[in-house]
Amino acid sequence: MALYLMALAAIIATTGIGIVIRKAMREMVAHPDQRQQIQSRMFIGVAIAEALPLILIVFGFIMVESFTGSVVIPMAITIAVTAVNFVVLLRTSLDVVKDPHADKQTKAMVQTTFFIGYALMTAVPIIAIVASLIAAG
Repeated sequence: MALYLMALAAIIATTGIGIVIRKAMREMVAHPDQRQQIQSRMFIGVAIAEALPLILIVFGFIMVESFTGSVVIPMAITIAVTAVNFVVLLRTSLDVVKDPHADKQTKAMVQTTFFIGYALMTAVPIIAIVASLIAAG
């Protein structure tokens, strides 16, 4: 059960953060004069999207020592969801950068936002994978 809680945390975190980052990238192109406000709202959205996953991670670590099942399925779920959300985020980033209305500075900000978003999006899955490796022990 513990690793499934962590896999659920990874699903919620990567999907929620991915949605927030993709929305921010699109808004940066639509409203380039408001980039700083958009980025501030993006980080608030990321914090909100990570609230429940962090609670699930804590409960998962509390219960990880009593886990007796296979680690393969929760680990595969975590990796698959992270990969899918990465591809969707990358595709959105490439689409936004190709937008003819985006200036050079906006494109650079979108690319920076992509890398920040990817780093934020992979934090919870990395924790879930490490917990799976600990449980496999």
